[in-house]
Amino acid sequence: MNTKMSTRFITRTAILLALTVVFQMAGRFVPPPSNSFIVGPLVNACLLVSTALAGIWGGLIISILSPFTSLINNHAPIAAALLPFAPVVAAGNFILVLSYYFLRKRSRILGIAIGAVLKFAFLFGGVKVFLGLFSFPKFAKTMIALFGLPQLITALIGGVVAIIVIKALEKSTDMI
Repeated sequence: MNTKMSTRFITRTAILLALTVVFQMAGRFVPPPSNSFIVGPLVNACLLVSTALAGIWGGLIISILSPFTSLINNHAPIAAALLPFAPVVAAGNFILVLSYYFLRKRSRILGIAIGAVLKFAFLFGGVKVFLGLFSFPKFAKTMIALFGLPQLITALIGGVVAIIVIKALEKSTDMI
């Protein structure tokens, strides 16, 4: 990676990570459960746009950092239960990124659809295993609800947003 590419990679990844954090923070001003259906798609869109603009490494960085930045901004009582689950969320995010990255040339829509289904399945299965290993009876129903069907819906909506953004960037600049 030459200096120009390195600077481009760092800049694009940093901007999309900053956008992710801004979206997460803005979500605090929208009451639950509506905030999940606003913030979730925007974060998923950032994951996919970062993959399109900065490659798999940009997507990986935001996949890993976004669950932790979300917890820093989250003052809800469930945040403590979610901290040990954050690596599972990061892995679920990266599954979406990987699917999109490897299938985007064939079909962006296919990459997003398969990624959304795989992310949903991984997170839903992950939360079941997690709750079997750790005792969080107070938050079990909430965690199952958060990491169930809403994950599929928000990943798909985020994919639509990402496709719109990526196409707009392709038309307006030499960004991609």
